[in-house]
Amino acid sequence: MDGDVITDFDGFQHYLDTAQELDRMSEPDFFLIAKALQPYASLHRRHLHMYPELAFNEIRTSAYVAHELEKLGMEVRRGVGKTGLVANFPGNKEGPRFLLRFDMDALAVEEKSGVEFASIEAGLMHACGHDGHVAIGLTIASILAELGEQLEGSYFLVFQPAEEIGQGAAAMIADGVMDIVQPDYALAVHLWSEKPVGWLGITAGPVMAGCKDVSFKVRGVGGHGARPHLAVDPILASAHLITALQSITSRETDPLQSLVYSITRIQAGTNNNVIPDMVTLGGKPRYFTKEVGDMMEKSTRRISKGIADTFGCEIEVEFGAAVLPVVNNQAAVQAAWKAAQKMDADFEVDQNMRMMASEDMAMFLDLVPGAMIFVGSGSDDPTKRFPLHHPCFDIDEDSLVVAAALLLGTCQQLAKR
Repeated sequence: MDGDVITDFDGFQHYLDTAQELDRMSEPDFFLIAKALQPYASLHRRHLHMYPELAFNEIRTSAYVAHELEKLGMEVRRGVGKTGLVANFPGNKEGPRFLLRFDMDALAVEEKSGVEFASIEAGLMHACGHDGHVAIGLTIASILAELGEQLEGSYFLVFQPAEEIGQGAAAMIADGVMDIVQPDYALAVHLWSEKPVGWLGITAGPVMAGCKDVSFKVRGVGGHGARPHLAVDPILASAHLITALQSITSRETDPLQSLVYSITRIQAGTNNNVIPDMVTLGGKPRYFTKEVGDMMEKSTRRISKGIADTFGCEIEVEFGAAVLPVVNNQAAVQAAWKAAQKMDADFEVDQNMRMMASEDMAMFLDLVPGAMIFVGSGSDDPTKRFPLHHPCFDIDEDSLVVAAALLLGTCQQLAKR
């Protein structure tokens, strides 16, 4: 198939030897095994990086991943949530059923990283590390192919489309992924380029915000800029609306809670001396709890009505579908802490890593316990670290095997409970 480049590498025999040596151990050293697979992980990541695809268009990516999984002897179910995949080994042992999720989609960003394996698709780039996430999944599949019979539990690798638009998890769930897997736990990692390899963000409770798109149409009466008394100015009303919405954060949200209310889009007018008849605005409020999200929506509607009444205009408010907050289960987090300690006692584990960005992994974690874990992937040189979605974004590929080993180690710790 197109792009089938992963056939062999120098470290593969060493990997097999390592696995056989560890056959005699009660619990394999996943980190040691994963390190032997570093070339394998890097080759996958670099290939995928060259061929980025947007949400629900991950056709080449999905076919490539399915092909590699089938070569390893996995059963692969295609087309779950349009371009999503679900894979597992037949006849796995009794024990917990683990859903390990890896997102696949890229972004509409023109790459400026300068790496030799840069995107060949104009205007598209893996600027959020999803190429790395897929490579982590394939690395785990390779380990399971050799050691699966030694491990407790059943492992289902879920390769998800459309995370960047917050719709891929919902599409897979609607197509029955939870019925296919019937998971006891759901786990995922996110590469974090702002921290170096050896840093881990493993936090209990809310770690990423929920959000809702919000749009406003402020309708007034247009007129001449020199005769505002004969018009109903929607721009003036919109300015007061934007200011008033900020009071939801400062005066209606518990100071110990969090709410970010950013209006990020405003369109109005065509001429400097014409008061328009309508203004459109939009934004994406973000919060950590459902209660704050519900309060925000109720207050937005109340404030909008009040501004409309005050200025004699009409304000239409529309909220989009909600993305839930990512909430990590305490038991899953404790298992990840233990797994990280077993891997390397010198790892820096940040137990308070939280952010107001959103992730649709939240939908899986709303249905079953689990965790989203952050894995440092930035350069040792801080000046060469670029944040997610930046055109110069890149990762230290040592992070791939850290993430793969940590996920498997966390599963084994949970299986012991």
